Amino acid sequence: MARRSTNKKAREKKKLLEEGYKECYYCNKLVKPKAIKCPHCGKWYSSGKQVIAVALAFIIILSTIGAYYLLGDSHNIYVPPADLPTVLSTTPTGITVSTSTYISVTFNKEMNKPSVESALSITPSIPGSSSWTGNTLRYAPSGSLIEGTYYTVTIGNGAVDLDGNHLDCDVYTWRFTTEGGTTTNTRRDIGSGDNVFWSAFTNHPSWATADVLSKPVLILTHTEGCAPCETMIVTCSDLSETYSGQITYYDLLSGTDEPQATECFAAYDTMPPSYVPLTTILTKGPDNQIIWHSWEGIVEKAVLSSWIEDALSYHEDY
Repeated sequence: MARRSTNKKAREKKKLLEEGYKECYYCNKLVKPKAIKCPHCGKWYSSGKQVIAVALAFIIILSTIGAYYLLGDSHNIYVPPADLPTVLSTTPTGITVSTSTYISVTFNKEMNKPSVESALSITPSIPGSSSWTGNTLRYAPSGSLIEGTYYTVTIGNGAVDLDGNHLDCDVYTWRFTTEGGTTTNTRRDIGSGDNVFWSAFTNHPSWATADVLSKPVLILTHTEGCAPCETMIVTCSDLSETYSGQITYYDLLSGTDEPQATECFAAYDTMPPSYVPLTTILTKGPDNQIIWHSWEGIVEKAVLSSWIEDALSYHEDY
């Protein structure tokens, strides 16, 4: 009788196995095919294969998440969306630019050339002619630029690529100042060359005025998503770590709900419309006044580092 009962159980077990039932990895009792917890012993997963499969899946998920944070959020170079055009570089920049310079802007992809040329504007106006080399537009003035003049170059939102896509930041602008002349009506230069600092009549934000008494202040005002902003976020973040404890750093996201960013535009970018990124350094000057340097667009890391070094030196001297 016992043998007959054993044979019956064996047949029932065989039938259940054929129907997809599996043996629990822990207690060897049969559980339903899709079960992940044994109803007999309460252990999770019905077989060793399932344990391994789930473990592997879990590892893959963790690896994917890790790769995203390690490679996606910790990048040092901003890679714009492949379908959107962006400005990679511009010339000239700085505050002692030759009056015989040309103006150029390089894009990451082939552009609709007439649209870019029509979207290019320079203030004060400079008559000249345009030419292209690859993805670089070169604008050659027909004569010398005016000495000691603050020029603003803008690529408006009419600039599109061959597919009709507008710039990732919609409008791009940068500025430069020509050598020579005099700008005493708007500012007084302290220092010389590209690392000059300015003393000008401007309403410094109160929070910046308070901070600069103890150490130089570095301020970056930016938006999200545009290539120049992403580049400057990395540059300023790196330098804030390099000069940790020596400077105060503000990373300000521009927008209607960001009063500090709005204050910076009002104080340090007084020729509307205002564009980002806007990088500003404040430090102490003669007679305990605040002297400052600000610039729109991309500032090379070595150049920005030299500004910080000068700011530290002026702060110590004055």
